[in-house]
Amino acid sequence: MNLAFTREEFEARLAKVRAAMVERSLDLLILSDPCNFYYVAGYEAWSFYVQQYLLVRADDDRPVWLGREMDARGARLTTWLRDEDLHTYPDSYVQSDERHPGQFLANFLRERGWHKGRIGVESQSYYLTAKTQKVLEAELGDAAIVDASLLVNRVRAVKSPAEIEYMRQAARIVEGAMATAIQHTRPGVRQCDVAAEIYRALMRGTPDFGGQYASSPPFMPSGERVDTPHLSWTDQPYASEGQANFELVACRHRYHTQLSRTVSLGRPTDTQRRLEAAALEGIEAALTAARPGARACDVEAAWREAAARHGVRKSARVGYAVGIAYPPTVGEQTISLRPEDRTVLEPGMTFHLMPAVWQEGASIVITEPFVVTETGAETFCRFERKLFWTE
Repeated sequence: MNLAFTREEFEARLAKVRAAMVERSLDLLILSDPCNFYYVAGYEAWSFYVQQYLLVRADDDRPVWLGREMDARGARLTTWLRDEDLHTYPDSYVQSDERHPGQFLANFLRERGWHKGRIGVESQSYYLTAKTQKVLEAELGDAAIVDASLLVNRVRAVKSPAEIEYMRQAARIVEGAMATAIQHTRPGVRQCDVAAEIYRALMRGTPDFGGQYASSPPFMPSGERVDTPHLSWTDQPYASEGQANFELVACRHRYHTQLSRTVSLGRPTDTQRRLEAAALEGIEAALTAARPGARACDVEAAWREAAARHGVRKSARVGYAVGIAYPPTVGEQTISLRPEDRTVLEPGMTFHLMPAVWQEGASIVITEPFVVTETGAETFCRFERKLFWTE
């Protein structure tokens, strides 16, 4: 067993989760989000396409893992749990029309007398299916099934020094990948070939540490697609003019650090320069505002006021909390840098400041990941903040 964190850190995390359960009067918490499996137990495997559960009880200092039989060895190799804390359901429950893992879970809880009281489930999780929710509600009639979505996600908001260090390492990896993207983006080069070089850089990492698969692929639209977010590459060559946007993310021990930059193919246009000026001034203002005691909405307001001086507006949020991630999202689904979010920032909180601007026929994608420290915002990346361009 080679854990990414000490047992003491895992025990401290579990204590925080149990304290949050007490505040919600929960007797049992059924986790389904693989991010929270990793945070609480260290479990790390691509098994989240089937139903799996991590059970945390308010009166016990050890969680229980319940998953597919073939994944038990992975739980032994990657978690700090004892063998007696690992339980499995047979493969006949997997993708079956006749039975469901939720039924096995309900029987498991009844056998141990854990089927009563207030039981929290992650109803908002991508990984807890509607069928599972219905099965549990039908099978556990003696319990109050309540929504405990994001309970652990919010506990994860303030990172430990060890977590922050992994995000710094991911920053070194994503810097190398971004440099690779910019170096290879030239007229006539196929987009898929640049994507291949990016993936190579993300997995190779640095001489000191390598990368892992990330929760998101590189987004890298160009040409007529450049004013649209969340698009990836094609097999078409880059044109002799226009631009390419790169939104990259590196992963180190499941901790993610993002970085985005825009490359102009040819000399930048006046519109590109105007958007660049808005982005740079807005980022600087937002980072200055991101201090302990400030609210998430204060950071957004600082960006908005600075960008407005250049005639730029953005309706979507300008950033979000980041850390542990599994597909399909890279965000922690909790704090957003937007007008209605009044979350107070604390040291150890980590964000991706993502004030990208997409307009009809034009865009700029320059971002900065950062951690809130005792004295203000510290950016994870040391990559030149500007609009890049090719001759």
